[in-house]
This record gives sequence, structure tokens and C-alpha cells, in this order.
Amino acid sequence: MNRHRLAFMAFCMALSAIMALTSCSNEEETFSFDDEGVPVALAQQRIGNDQFSDMVDGYGWVETDTHEILANGDYDKRDYWEGMDGASGPSRYCMKGDSISEYIFIDGMPKVGSNVKQMRYDESTNTLYADGKMALRIISVSNGWMQAVKLGGLSYKQRAQSKPLYFFVTLRKMSEEEKDDISKLAVED
Repeated sequence: MNRHRLAFMAFCMALSAIMALTSCSNEEETFSFDDEGVPVALAQQRIGNDQFSDMVDGYGWVETDTHEILANGDYDKRDYWEGMDGASGPSRYCMKGDSISEYIFIDGMPKVGSNVKQMRYDESTNTLYADGKMALRIISVSNGWMQAVKLGGLSYKQRAQSKPLYFFVTLRKMSEEEKDDISKLAVED
């Protein structure tokens, strides 16, 4: 009887250890990485040129959530900008025809910085390019909301390795009033 009890207790301890290890791991991976190291959403909506023109082009977009994409394909659940007082912050975009404007708010400055660049959309990868560089890789767009992967520069933690920092962002379509207001605040380069 003692031997059965010991075996049962050993089994329970092993099962508990396995459950503890499993519960500490990250949630299911959200992204894989292409040959160039750019994150690709595992569940990505296909958006053709016509859909892009109808649902994205001609509108302004406000970044509402920003999450760093991690090397394991998951993303940090905390908002990237949380607690970063004095830093820049979430971007706003206006797209029209062949140009994209990115508006950047910087704390302590009375105006908004803006960059106007040549825009191109590649429907084979859902990627929006600004002056030939990836700006957004659209994951989905529907009902005035868009999710995308955004290149954010070099990761502060990874600058020594020169690894790019990518964000998983959620954007909300601006109202016409918001679009007009932001263009009035912007300082053209």
C-alpha cells in the first residue's frame, strides 16, 4: 500500500510540475517571421488593391494600441507607450492617393511633426510602403478599425544587435474633423 501511495504522490508531483511549466509559457504565438525577419500574422485578412482603396486610402488613422512583437512570435500585452512620459507616442496617419502623412506628437512641443512620403501598397503582402520602406503591414481592416504590424526602428533593448523593433498596432479611423484638426497643427518638413 505504501508503494502505491508513493507512486501516486510522485505521479501527482510530476503532473503538477508539467502544469506549472505549461501555465508559465506565453500564449499561442501570434506571428511568424518572413525571410527578412518581418512579422507576419498567422491569421491575416487578404486585402486587394480595390479593398485598400475603399477601406484605407483617403482616410486618417489614429494608433490606439501599440504592443512590441517579441522574438518568439508573441507580443507584449502591455501598451508600449505606457509610462513613457516625455517620449513621442502613438502615430497618426493620413493616406491619400500616392502619399502618406505620418503625424507625430512629442511631449513638450506645441506643434505636431509630420512627414509626407510617397505611398505604395503591395497587395501580395498587405504592405503599405512610405518612400520604399515598410510603414504598415495590414492584418485586418473592418468597420473603421485596422490592425497592422508597424516598423518602429531599432529596439532599445536590442540596439547593440541592430535588430528592428516591430509593433502590433490597432488603429481607429479618424473623423473628418479630426483629420482637419491634425493637418492644421502639423509643421511641414
